[in-house]
Amino acid sequence: MNAHHSQRGSVLIVALIFAGLIAISLTSYMKLTINASKLANRSFYGNAAENLVDTGLEQALWSLTNSSWTGTAGFTARSGYTSQYQGTFPSSSTYYNLSGGVTGQVKVWVDASTTTPHAVAKATINLPDGSTLMKEAEVYMKKRSYFSNGLVAKNSLTFVGNVAVDAWNSDPDANSATAAVAYSSSVDVDSGQIASLSVQVASISVGNADVYGYASVGGTSISDISVGSTGRVGPYGTANGVIDPTRVTYDFTTNFPDVSAPASTSVTQSYTIAAITGDTTLPRPGDAAASDGNYYYYVPSISISGNDVVSITAGKNVVVSVTNTTGTTVSGSGNSEIDIPSTSTLTMYTAGDVSLTGNGVVNGGSSTPNQPIAFQLYGTRSATTAASSGMQTFAIKGNGYLSGVVYAPNANVDVNGNGDTYGAVVCNQARMNGNGNFHYDLSLANTLTVSSWTLSKWRELTTASDRTTYATNLSF
Repeated sequence: MNAHHSQRGSVLIVALIFAGLIAISLTSYMKLTINASKLANRSFYGNAAENLVDTGLEQALWSLTNSSWTGTAGFTARSGYTSQYQGTFPSSSTYYNLSGGVTGQVKVWVDASTTTPHAVAKATINLPDGSTLMKEAEVYMKKRSYFSNGLVAKNSLTFVGNVAVDAWNSDPDANSATAAVAYSSSVDVDSGQIASLSVQVASISVGNADVYGYASVGGTSISDISVGSTGRVGPYGTANGVIDPTRVTYDFTTNFPDVSAPASTSVTQSYTIAAITGDTTLPRPGDAAASDGNYYYYVPSISISGNDVVSITAGKNVVVSVTNTTGTTVSGSGNSEIDIPSTSTLTMYTAGDVSLTGNGVVNGGSSTPNQPIAFQLYGTRSATTAASSGMQTFAIKGNGYLSGVVYAPNANVDVNGNGDTYGAVVCNQARMNGNGNFHYDLSLANTLTVSSWTLSKWRELTTASDRTTYATNLSF
């Protein structure tokens, strides 16, 4: 009997031990599951906090672009500081309602007193258990450029011929006082940039061109870019017929603001002259520069042919506004040319069509181009006018190179020839014909800015010392 009772007791003890182990395991598993759920929940709302941070920074970006801070914009001036603002969103007494009873709020401080405005945002997420999550980030902002990309079209972008696209930086130290760097095989990089805002299939037709760099499309599919059997999009070394997916950006979007010629009333000195139909030198002898150092001319049209030459005097900066708004308002044929010496600049505005053949625009020497920024051509037809009367047409078919920038958001641009193109082009529709190459000047992304702003730097503030730096700025 004692042996039997002993065996039963042993079984009971073992069963109790197993039950205890199972209970401990189940408890540990439940705690692990609960902790995992909490971690997942916190991670989920941590992402929500990051989204709130970006919401606040976007509000700062909007206010900076629109010069609107107080009132409905949600900011107030920071007391004791010039051009500094602070705001709580959606307001100091309300919250963004997220799922599961979670709420959020974001504080933003902005210093708009410098040429590189600075903003810091702090987002707080309130969880139902009373705990909170916080994220902080800072940004620096810069003016957007007309030429953040090399060759950009609202609609289709087509290459015909054996065009090669690449890039270089003519001003690597961002100092206009130092000598510009001319394009050569020793400074070229595979950072050419082409883009189309269109969402249509094959909105960018590369054909047999070699795009050594990046492509951006308005759609969401690789089919929005087509390449021929010997075409390519990617870094140096990309094989024939290949599009490197790491070099393609989707859902591309950008603004194409209309541009206007400077009004004569907005400059201190300007001249209205007759149509240019033959050899002409600008500025004319005896003409005076405006207070900004530029010579401003208003002319009905420019039409040169044969061996006609329009020359810009060395060391002078000339701005020409063509006042006729319909038909071909700027034309050059035969061996005619527009000459811009290495120490001069020419900026042209026109709402009409442009047809430059012959020797075209010689920006620099016969074989060494000036920086593209030295020749600027702007199409001033507005989007509203283009919708009712049609797009401008720019046909640039010179015998030599073209060094310059073209901004004509409501023009169809055709660059045709065997000479290389240096600079950038923004237009409604672009077509590159011939065997000339396209070299994007990377320095243009930081020049010729528009009124809107974009981010130049974004950084999350993760350390205590980083956050302490801005604790006073966000203590409202």
